Amino acid sequence: MRICHVIESANAGSATILQGLALHAVRRGHEVHVRYAPRRADPQIIQALCVGGCASVVPTMMRREVGVWDVSDGIALRRSLGQLGALDVIHSHSSKAGVLARTFGRFRSAAQVYSPHGFYTMTGEAPFYATHVERVLSAFTDRIIAVSEYERRHALELGIAHDRISVVPNGIAPFASLPRARAREELGFSSEDFLVGFVGRLVPQKNPVDAIEAIGLVKPGLNVRLAVIGDGILRGEAEARATASGSRATFLGTRDAKRLFSAFDVLLCTSRYEGLPVTFLEAINCGVPLISYPVGGTAEMIVEGNTGFEVEPTPVAAAKAIEKVAALTPTLRAHMALACKALAVQHTDAVMGDKTLSIYESILSRRA
Repeated sequence: MRICHVIESANAGSATILQGLALHAVRRGHEVHVRYAPRRADPQIIQALCVGGCASVVPTMMRREVGVWDVSDGIALRRSLGQLGALDVIHSHSSKAGVLARTFGRFRSAAQVYSPHGFYTMTGEAPFYATHVERVLSAFTDRIIAVSEYERRHALELGIAHDRISVVPNGIAPFASLPRARAREELGFSSEDFLVGFVGRLVPQKNPVDAIEAIGLVKPGLNVRLAVIGDGILRGEAEARATASGSRATFLGTRDAKRLFSAFDVLLCTSRYEGLPVTFLEAINCGVPLISYPVGGTAEMIVEGNTGFEVEPTPVAAAKAIEKVAALTPTLRAHMALACKALAVQHTDAVMGDKTLSIYESILSRRA
């Protein structure tokens, strides 16, 4: 197959998933091209795509903001896609690329596949017309790939036909993190701490203030600490809240979090919405259980009491779940770690890539 992935978002999760899909297809012998927005591209991911065997990795202007420039950006994208000749699949990722590729990148022979990676309409901040746009464009899309049942249900609520939606949970390449003691040393925590990790942008979607409040509500005798890896517009508010409440939180800024997950005893997610966070996959790869508000991915990742706990979206509920895990015996914690690692085997980039390629093949077979 000749496949072209189109992405505008610099979101680390969606870019990581695109990288996994593109390079897996290359390993399976397909010809893969990538078109990306240069303004928000992750240089490391672009480099990985270039050296990983993609036939071409080319920037094309796609601006996040909606405006009259979208017409010129769309025409430029169409020109770039047209230079590739006949394509079998054009697979767009996230909202802006999804709109431009499905509007301006429609070619007679190419199947259109769209991965929202969390619909913009899930944010609560989307303009009134966003629902209508997603519903109309779905009629010109061969398949929409949701990364979780949560996202699939949202698609149905938008009025998208059920037979146009497939669920392919995110997957990542297995990786080796630092030894636990070394990761803790690098983060500045002792072996005696029960360490809760919060990894993500400090923005309203990720809701870091709830994580701070949850740690403040945990019983002091359990020696629970919170490691916050990430930065964003809410950092000042979160730090002020931690100081005011005496919360045992340490703000570590932006780091290469993946190699440090082994330091955590549990990963905490207090997000308002998600598709399926890559941090969930990174945590279970390292044997770290999850405590999460009910967002996308909890149905796929959390086996209650084995790989973690899904809690009501309140700091009180999160604090109680943290206390529950912190009070477990070493044997039971080891059992949870093994359950997480067993689940991680089902959520690799190879599993995700094969399922996605199968969807491509089914679309092309049906067309033939």
